[in-house]
Amino acid sequence: MDKGKNIVHSQIDCSKIRILLCDANPQSCQEILSLLCGCSYHVVAVWSAREMYETLNFEGPRAHIIPAEVNLLMSNDARMLRHIMREKQLQKIPVIILTTRDQVSITIKGLRIGAADYLVKPLHHDELSNLWMHVQK
Repeated sequence: MDKGKNIVHSQIDCSKIRILLCDANPQSCQEILSLLCGCSYHVVAVWSAREMYETLNFEGPRAHIIPAEVNLLMSNDARMLRHIMREKQLQKIPVIILTTRDQVSITIKGLRIGAADYLVKPLHHDELSNLWMHVQK
């Protein structure tokens, strides 16, 4: 039996889990940031592909999870997601695609390239409070 599956959320110190949140929509990013902080995660948020590259170089290797908006990850033939999957220091960090219901095909492509999972916007506290489970995989 997988020991990680038996851990109860109350036993997890979410403040020790570092999240690199990437969302090009400032309003959406702020909403998700508020929800993640409400779950006690340590969060760094970026709003553009340029910021994402810069932050991945500095903060990326210390991140435990990277939830990223589908358009940031998948634009230019999935350049950002492919970069994360190629970089030795980043490739073991679970990437969670933040998507909408009308972006199914591009989300599936992202999963095939290497993303760990996806969440459909609008996000809710319950979905994000369990984000720590991706670190256990």
